[in-house]
Amino acid sequence: MRARSLPASPVVAPGMLRSLRGLLARDSTRGLNAAEREDLTQAQLRATRPIVSGVLLCGAVLLAIIAAFEVVGLTPTIGYPAWLELIVAGVVAGCAAGVARLSQWQQRLILTLVATLLTGIFMSMPLPGATGQLALRTGLFQLLPLALMALMVRPVSLLAFALLIVVMAQLRIVLHGAPGTGSALYWLYTLTTIGFGLVLAGYRTDFAVSAWQMRRRLVEQAHTDALTGLLNRNGWSERADAAHARATAAGVPVALVVLDIDFFKHINDRLGHDGGDLVLQRLGAIMRARTGGDEGCAARIGGEEFAVLLDGDDALSASAFAERVRREFGKEHDGVVATLSAGVAAHVKGESLRELMRRADQALYEAKREGRDRVCVAPLP
Repeated sequence: MRARSLPASPVVAPGMLRSLRGLLARDSTRGLNAAEREDLTQAQLRATRPIVSGVLLCGAVLLAIIAAFEVVGLTPTIGYPAWLELIVAGVVAGCAAGVARLSQWQQRLILTLVATLLTGIFMSMPLPGATGQLALRTGLFQLLPLALMALMVRPVSLLAFALLIVVMAQLRIVLHGAPGTGSALYWLYTLTTIGFGLVLAGYRTDFAVSAWQMRRRLVEQAHTDALTGLLNRNGWSERADAAHARATAAGVPVALVVLDIDFFKHINDRLGHDGGDLVLQRLGAIMRARTGGDEGCAARIGGEEFAVLLDGDDALSASAFAERVRREFGKEHDGVVATLSAGVAAHVKGESLRELMRRADQALYEAKREGRDRVCVAPLP
């Protein structure tokens, strides 16, 4: 068969990628927003990276074993010297190591494609005039891209592997002509490989979404107060420490407000624990509304004690925030009147979050000593 040039690879336009994402979208991911999709993608990339590296390493080992078989005469050669096949096996192993270590997914994709291409050429692409056990070798090689397609996370990666499989199949026909069984069955075999890869990638995505959602629920339960929807003590320790560190490193003002419901024991005694829970929930709803909901750094850190970390606020604006919460909470609600005391402390240079919390607590105690239902600001140390 006369050799002919291969068609140029198509340019992957943004519109094509959007269409591919829509085609490959799973029902399990349709309800996720952009931030959640990116978080899910990163989680999948972290989980699949060592597996992709392992699959490539298996390809290198398989190529080295075939070279050894050819040396001892157990397998007919397809035209390449065994020493060259061993060198290529080493290069593929190096690509596997690079995939395990590189942080950029684009670089990992390039190495994965290069390693797959090299493995396919030296395992299943005979030199002109050599045939070997081509059908068996091709079938053995196809396991590699099939496994790798199942592990690809981004649509562009799946598209790249599908194109690689098609290009290699076309290259075999260009170099050696159509198989004896005809080109129809050969292309059916090739497209079936791609189809199975896409199916496995889809099921892997469904499993990843399920595991990701379970992890999110467990993290949320571990960091959220079930009654108020605010952070609990664990969630406060993690998020407040991080927010305080970011603000102080950037030189942004930060202030802490500690709030306590006045005479909460009397409320429980008069209304019962269900009534007390409603009062706590009302304060939680007010704080969530005023601090940005789930993104805010507001927590129930004790029975009736709450805290808010306000980055970008000084003592004056934090005091105004506490006054607004106090006035809104102090309004009669379902026949119940409850009041708040609050302490405010503004961060000073070199102060830790624990020290900031201690000064805010002292201001809170001062508010209680002065008669409760008020806001006190801690003096600068």
